[in-house]
Amino acid sequence: MKQEEVRKRDMKKHGEEERQVQEQKRGVSGAGKSSTGNAILGRKAFKENRTRESEIQTGRVEDRSISIIDTPGFFTTYLTDEEVKKQMMRSLYLAHPGPHVFLLIINLENFEEDKRNIVEQIQENFGEEALKFTMVLFIGREKVSRAECFLIIESEEIHRILNYFEGRFHVINSKNECDPYQITMLLKSIDEMVKNNEVQYNSSEIFLKRQRKLRNQPERMKQEEVRKRDMKKHGEEERQVQEQKRGMKLVTEE
Repeated sequence: MKQEEVRKRDMKKHGEEERQVQEQKRGVSGAGKSSTGNAILGRKAFKENRTRESEIQTGRVEDRSISIIDTPGFFTTYLTDEEVKKQMMRSLYLAHPGPHVFLLIINLENFEEDKRNIVEQIQENFGEEALKFTMVLFIGREKVSRAECFLIIESEEIHRILNYFEGRFHVINSKNECDPYQITMLLKSIDEMVKNNEVQYNSSEIFLKRQRKLRNQPERMKQEEVRKRDMKKHGEEERQVQEQKRGMKLVTEE
């Protein structure tokens, strides 16, 4: 009887884990990350203004628990580089033990502004492994014509970006025009990506170690410079001592 209860409890726990999806949103500043999070959760969970701090919100969608982490955008002008890095670290702590997917938000309406090299930003901050867990989410489908949407997605620049993520992308309308069917299909795409990955989520600890390493690099470089300077100074002092000894020897011999 006890073993049967344990088995049922484990099955229930496993089922709950399968229904959980944890998403982190990435993109340039002003791309529409917060409003996209609200569209997925079906409520106004995030403030739709300049995101200064990483924040997590949770809701029930399609009979599963969805956790979404909103982060400041890349290339933001209202936060310093150090502040952005701090919030990236915070997002990783919020995502523990790790996100199932990184959604890279690209606004079709503002595509020209989004052409900056955001892939390199992901690699620099989170490493190559993060690319396996990233999906491009195009938003604002209703803002452009079908032909314009096709030309953007088929453009050389977008193909270059999608190649980093094995071609994974999804298209939805903006928040006010987004219907439940689009969210259902997005979650199915995420499920398929998670299924194809060797692990279900990307470990936050890997990213945190990388961030700590990046943060410690300037200090290590400074320490190395001090060490080299001390060695050089010590070498000069040793040379002066040797010269003084040679001078004293010459005087003695005379």
